[in-house]
Amino acid sequence: MRLHAYILRQVLGPCLGALVALNLILLVLELVQAGEVTFGAALGLGDLLSLAALGLPALAVLTVPVALLTGVLLGLGRMAEDHELAALAAAGVPLPRVAVAPVCLGLLAALGCLGLAGWAAPAAHQRLHTSLVELAKRQVVAALVPGRFFEEIPRVVLYPGRPGPDAGSFQDFLLFDHRPGRVRQLLMARRAVVAPMPGSNALELQLEDGEVHVRGAGQDYSVARFERASVGLDIDRLVYDRTRRLSPLERLDLGALEAAAAEPARPALERRRLRAAWHRRLAFPAAAVLFAGLGVALVGAGRLRGRRRTLLAAVAVVTAYYLLMRLGDTLVDRDALPGWLAAWAPALGLAGLVAAWSAWASRRPA
Repeated sequence: MRLHAYILRQVLGPCLGALVALNLILLVLELVQAGEVTFGAALGLGDLLSLAALGLPALAVLTVPVALLTGVLLGLGRMAEDHELAALAAAGVPLPRVAVAPVCLGLLAALGCLGLAGWAAPAAHQRLHTSLVELAKRQVVAALVPGRFFEEIPRVVLYPGRPGPDAGSFQDFLLFDHRPGRVRQLLMARRAVVAPMPGSNALELQLEDGEVHVRGAGQDYSVARFERASVGLDIDRLVYDRTRRLSPLERLDLGALEAAAAEPARPALERRRLRAAWHRRLAFPAAAVLFAGLGVALVGAGRLRGRRRTLLAAVAVVTAYYLLMRLGDTLVDRDALPGWLAAWAPALGLAGLVAAWSAWASRRPA
């Protein structure tokens, strides 16, 4: 029991360190890639921390197995460098007994990853999407500068002439909407208040003392005056551009994925992707156990001496695993591989690698 506790201590520290480092690196990369939203106007420190927290569950599904592999390689690698593993082997402690603590840690990590991948990450992803939509609407309002044309909404021009007395209020406001499939209109108002419309991808414009010019079919042209008017300006395209990196599949939990994949009305390609995503939610947690076993086998085989080789081995294994995963996605899209096999193929390959290295390690003399 003391032996298992000692090995667990040697492995757990590097695991936690690698987990924190990986999550920080990936979070920064995610925020940089989504920089138009995450570093734009109307974003406070609280918003940034909230976005980072909502993105962590999905990242942890990927980083926990990798951190576990890194921790096992570094922890047991240090024991191998100090000849502790050789001393244990000389004392009659076989490699499978050394592997008990890392594999048990892998099982606990797999259970945690299953909860994250199946339910927690989709729920956080849904909240992240909602937060980004609301942030995008707030940023449009914050980007309206008096005396400047705003043209980030495709085929829509906003022009706030002068600032109003309150935030989001303007004087001499102009709206020109010439999107395809819509009636072309020019709206002018003496006073305007622009605010996000709750529950939709739209802005609410409260207008006073103005007129609307509408160009109909052919040469029809009409003008109408108004004292007060409320206009909803949808910004679906702008919101889509700023949230397109968030896949709709990531917002579905295991039950929702299974139900969606069974809908006959969906296109065949979409059903295949949904089935592959369902199986991948189970394959990711299994990788935690396999990575832990692979780390033990690599160190036990005696081929990794030094931290540089150890880290290079971890990078090589992880890279190969995720390349196989992406290849599986491509084959599913081409209908060349069933979704379940594409999802489980990297794990099966990893299991074969663990078995091969374990057999090699068991044949080595103490």
